[in-house]
Amino acid sequence: MRAPLRLALAGLITAAALASPLAHAVVSERIVAVVGDRAILLSDLRQRARPFLLQIQSRVPPGPQQAAAESQVFRELIQKMVDEELESQAADKANIRVTSDEIENAFRNIAAAEQTTVEELFRMARASSGLTEQEYRDEIRRQILEGKMLQLRVKGRVRITEQDVLSAYDRMVREERRRREYHPAWIVLRVLPGSSAEALEERRALAAALADRARRGEDFAALARQFSDDTATRDEGGDLGVRAPQGTQAAASGQREVMAPELEAALMAIEPGGVVGPLRAGDAFVVMKLLSRQPSRFTTLEAARPEILQRLQAEILQKAKQKWLEELKRGTHVEVRL
Repeated sequence: MRAPLRLALAGLITAAALASPLAHAVVSERIVAVVGDRAILLSDLRQRARPFLLQIQSRVPPGPQQAAAESQVFRELIQKMVDEELESQAADKANIRVTSDEIENAFRNIAAAEQTTVEELFRMARASSGLTEQEYRDEIRRQILEGKMLQLRVKGRVRITEQDVLSAYDRMVREERRRREYHPAWIVLRVLPGSSAEALEERRALAAALADRARRGEDFAALARQFSDDTATRDEGGDLGVRAPQGTQAAASGQREVMAPELEAALMAIEPGGVVGPLRAGDAFVVMKLLSRQPSRFTTLEAARPEILQRLQAEILQKAKQKWLEELKRGTHVEVRL
């Protein structure tokens, strides 16, 4: 009896040794989320994350920073996959499907908007993010399905008033202004350390008088040459050159200089030709004139109306989507195990 037992044990050990790579693969696979009666596997998550991970690995040096970026991708992507699974299950219940013709039409529309071919879209997707054609098609299918479900949910309930359009236009113009480069000039009146209250008020009053004179049409550059204490710009009539708003790419890259936040905020509130001040800036009172600002791409309300309507519709759909997903989550067992 012992020999057969030893042979059997040897066979089990040999089998385990031969199967060790497979066993390791099985252990590395696991469920990372459960949505209703369906599971999302780690391999699914890794496959969806692959294009993003490739971008991170090409831009972020190996180490803690790269690991943190990859972890963030996984956390955000698992939530997206949970939402997509909720939408897919809801679509199944509503008998909503995406046809191959709809997917092909979507690609033709994207290609036409990009002024290229569908084949070139696939090539660019692979080159830029590593997406295969099938992965790209799957992503478009998910987007179409979501769009169908949202349209079904908000059908007949999208109401955009003229006041909505006007408010959105004003918001878009203000947002864009914070990205447009501008050209200011200034007059700087220094305040000596230890100055008395009377001396301080005298400098402020002079700055206010200069601002008033400039607003009435006097030559700002001439006033700067006569009164400004800033030797770096005085001879140039206070000209500060073109500046970039805080937070823009030109500012972050050092391509353009920036103004102090409080001075920039004051300049954002006026139009070219406008004068603002006196402003207290450190040890000085400052009067500023906005010489010019990069032209806006929004020429008129009517020219911007199509974009405004598109943005408002997208905002309505996004709000509807969040509310709908919250309802789906309340009615479905969702468990994230990542």
